[in-house]
Amino acid sequence: MVGQISVYALLAAVGATVATATGPTVRVLNGSYEGLHLSSFRQDLFLGIPYAQDTGGSNRFRVPQSLNETWDGVRQAKIYGPACPDQDVDDMQFGMGEDCLSINIVRPSESLENYEDSERKGENTTRARFPVLLWIHGGSYQVGTSGLPNYNLTFLVQRSVDVGLPVLAASINYRKGGWGNMYSREIQGSGNTNLALRDMRKALAWIQENIGAFGGDASSVTIWGESAGSFAVGQLLMTYGGRTDGLFHRSIQESGSAATAWYNGSDWYQPIYDKIVEEVNCTQAINTLECLRSVDYEVLFPFLNSSAVTGPGWYPTVDGDVIPAYPTELLNTGRFAQIPHLYGTNSDEGTDNAPVGVINTDADLYNYLLHDTGFGFPASTVSRIMQLYPDDPAQGIPLNTGTERFADKGYQYKRVAAIVGDVFYHAPRLDDARHYAKGAPTFVYRFNTRPLATYSNTDSNGTAGGTGNATVMLAPAYKGVAHFSEVGFVFANPVAAGSWPGYRALGQQMSEQWIRFAHTGNPNGKGLPRWPRYDESEKGLNMVLQTEAQGGSYVEEDTYRIAGREYLTKWARRRHV
Repeated sequence: MVGQISVYALLAAVGATVATATGPTVRVLNGSYEGLHLSSFRQDLFLGIPYAQDTGGSNRFRVPQSLNETWDGVRQAKIYGPACPDQDVDDMQFGMGEDCLSINIVRPSESLENYEDSERKGENTTRARFPVLLWIHGGSYQVGTSGLPNYNLTFLVQRSVDVGLPVLAASINYRKGGWGNMYSREIQGSGNTNLALRDMRKALAWIQENIGAFGGDASSVTIWGESAGSFAVGQLLMTYGGRTDGLFHRSIQESGSAATAWYNGSDWYQPIYDKIVEEVNCTQAINTLECLRSVDYEVLFPFLNSSAVTGPGWYPTVDGDVIPAYPTELLNTGRFAQIPHLYGTNSDEGTDNAPVGVINTDADLYNYLLHDTGFGFPASTVSRIMQLYPDDPAQGIPLNTGTERFADKGYQYKRVAAIVGDVFYHAPRLDDARHYAKGAPTFVYRFNTRPLATYSNTDSNGTAGGTGNATVMLAPAYKGVAHFSEVGFVFANPVAAGSWPGYRALGQQMSEQWIRFAHTGNPNGKGLPRWPRYDESEKGLNMVLQTEAQGGSYVEEDTYRIAGREYLTKWARRRHV
C-alpha cells in the first residue's frame, strides 16, 4: 500500500506554534489531559490516553482492569501510546510494552468554538454532540498499532467538517497474539479468555463514561475495523450472544468476518502453553499461570512471538462466555447485535492469502486444500470445490484479468486465489449480510479500484511536497484490488490518491458515505450514488465502489461466484468457525 501521511509529519509542519501554545484541555473521570491543537486542520488531538491499567505483572493474562487513580493538575496527551507487544519492528515507533491500553481522539475544534461563542453571547443553543467513530486496527490479530501512519484520522475528521457532518474519531490499542489471545485449560479455568475482545469492550466502556468531555455522543458510537479489526467488529456483535450493553450502536466491517478467524481450542493451544511454561521455568509451579505473571517481560517476550508458533497464531476462542458458541452458530440463531451495518470486501481479497509459486497443477491444488490449509475439508469436499472453481483464468482472481495467468506466481495461482479469498472473506460476508439484513438496515459494498503502490512529489532539491514531477505507480497487477486496498480511500488520505483526480474523488465519495453512516446508519446523501439496502433484492445488492474512469460506482446483485460461495458457507463449520 502507498505510504501515508503521519500525524507527526503534520505536527512538524505546524512547527513551533504547537510547541509553545497551550493545548486544549479536557477533564475525564480520573483527571485532566492536555492535547494538541492542529490549527491548519482546526482539530484537537488527544493521544495515548490510558483506558485501563497496565497489563504487566499481576495484570498479565488477566481481564483488563479499570483505572484506579485520580490526579490533580494536567497530564499530557500529545503522543501515541506504546504498541501492545508483538514482533513487528514497524509497530515500535512510539514504544512497545505491556502498559499499552490507550485511546486516541481527534475532534473538530471549530464546531466547539462556534458553540462556545454562542454560549458566551447568551444565545439559546443546545450543544451538538459528535457521533463517535471508533477504529479498531488490523494485523491478523498478531501485529499492529493505532499509531501507524495509515490510521491517521485527521483527514477523515476534516472531511466530516467539510460535508457539514462533523464526527469525533478515535482509535485504540489492544492486546494481540499470545498476550491477548492466550488459551489453555489454565486460562479457561481462571476466566481470563479472549482478552483482546475484553480490551475492546473496556475501551468502549471508557468511551461511555468519558467521551462527552471531548464533545462526543456516547449514544452514537460506531465500531469500525478492517481485516482483524473487522473480525473483531463481527465478534463484538456476537459477544455474550449479541449483547451490546449500550456500548455501540452501528458497525462497519471492511474485509473480515467473525467467521474469518480461527477458533482453535485447548487441543491446539495446550501444547503451546505448556511449552512456554517449560521454556520460562514455570513447570514446577503449583499455579503455572501465576508463575507466567512473575516472569520478566524481556524473558517472556521471545516465547510469545507469533511467528515462532506453528500454524495461524493466537486468535479468539469459543470460551462459553465472551464468545458463547461458534460464530456460524450465533449467526444462524440470531444471537448478534441487531444494529445498522455497513460491510464489504475487496474484489481480489484472495491474492493476500494465496500461496505463491507452488500451485501449478490440479494435484498441487488438491493437496494444498486437503492438507495445508487447516480447513479440515474431507476429500470429497475438496474435489467439489475444484469443480466449482475450474482452472479457467478468466474466472480467477485478480478479477477481470482475462487469460493472463501470472504463471510466475504459479500456473493455477488465479484459481487458488479465488478459492481462498472466498473461503475467508467473500463467503462469510455473503452469509453475514443475509443474516444481518433480516434484523437491521445493512449496506454492502465490493471495492473495485486497484490502489497505488508508490507516490512521491518532490521539488528540484528533493523536498517532499514540492511542485516537481509526481511519480505514480499502481499496485502489482497480480495483486489486483487486494486486501487493504480501500483503507486509504475511506480515511480520505490524499497520499492514497496521489495526483489522480479520479482517485481523490473516489476517496471523497467513500469517506462521506462512511461519515453519513456514522451519523444516521445510512450512507446515502445528496450528490452520492444511491446505495440500496442489501435486502432490496432477493439475491442481495452490493454497491460496487470504483472510479469514474472505470464507469463509476454502481449496484450489482450479490451473485458473483455464487455456487462456490454458498458451498463454502455450507462447509464453514468444518473450519471450526
